[in-house]
Amino acid sequence: MITGPHTRFEGGALYRSGKLAVLDLHGSFHAMGRQYGSLLANELQELYGLAIENYFLKEKGLSPLLMDQTAEALYAFYPKRFRDILTGMAETSGLSPGQQLRLNALELYGVLTGCSGIFAWGDFTGGGPLVAGRNYDWFDSYADFAQKLTVAVWHPDSGIPSATITFAGVVYMTTGMNAEGLFMELNNGLPSGGGLTYTNRVPAIVSLMGFLMDYKGMEPVDAAFHSTRPEFTFIINVADASKAFAYEWAPFDMKRRDGDSDGLLVATNHFVHPAWGLALQPDTGFESPLRRENLLSLGHSHRGKMDVSTMMALLDIPMDQGGATWPEEGKIRTVYQVVAVPAERSLMVKVPGYQDWTGVDLKPFFNLVKK
Repeated sequence: MITGPHTRFEGGALYRSGKLAVLDLHGSFHAMGRQYGSLLANELQELYGLAIENYFLKEKGLSPLLMDQTAEALYAFYPKRFRDILTGMAETSGLSPGQQLRLNALELYGVLTGCSGIFAWGDFTGGGPLVAGRNYDWFDSYADFAQKLTVAVWHPDSGIPSATITFAGVVYMTTGMNAEGLFMELNNGLPSGGGLTYTNRVPAIVSLMGFLMDYKGMEPVDAAFHSTRPEFTFIINVADASKAFAYEWAPFDMKRRDGDSDGLLVATNHFVHPAWGLALQPDTGFESPLRRENLLSLGHSHRGKMDVSTMMALLDIPMDQGGATWPEEGKIRTVYQVVAVPAERSLMVKVPGYQDWTGVDLKPFFNLVKK
């Protein structure tokens, strides 16, 4: 249940759903950055200390120069509107511009791991609305960082209101939904696409945030995928109220995959579209084949009954018990989880070990109903 607003600043407001921060941001991109920085100043400073200073610099011994180079490389090709957000944040958060950029690159200081996505509609939901589930998996340290997970709802002066779900201070899209009911989630695709990386392309994670703010439905966003090349390999799962697709998105090619069955789509970290002609060994790719097969089996065994409650229950099943979720102890963890119903503009979010499933109804924030 959403509570608040707890704090207001320059047209923005901070709400809470359980321990989860929910930001309601309005105006120019610079203004929204200032609101974000002020409303979450404590969280941003705490996360910077925990992640950047204590973990990456002190515990891992990461070079400050390398960290700054990584942060600058991410920022170098940001569109101006997203640069303006980070500039505004640094004006009010208590972090310097350089520190703000370091925090923005939080997920780039290590190797990508695995994520899982499952989407059900039609016969699989018994005629109910499409329901999407996603596990966001990363290394164990990120489980602590996820205590600063934030839902930021952006209302730009020009653009579609959009919500992004990620670590505090991170300005791009790995999980999100817009006011038109377009939902996206990002999975690592390196087990199939390899380590090929381009340094002269706009980061895909930034382009995806633009897609949410610029496109109303599946047809225009499909054109955007066909017109954009990522810097390295991802699998992007996209859904609206009635269907879902997996974009197997490599720097050199892209293939859109329909559901595995009529009404069920599962994607983990390897390409599945038969046109690739690729195979992945069972013991590689962060258990990608196992997680995929487990989710397909769970989807079929719950055919006709897939709703929000069922999806949450399925995402709670650990990998060794037939699910796709990494254990709460171990080098790789399921850091956060999201269940989304695009038709209802609603989210359920969980941070394992910190915040149980909690609801975020986006309709009031998207001005679809009165707050």
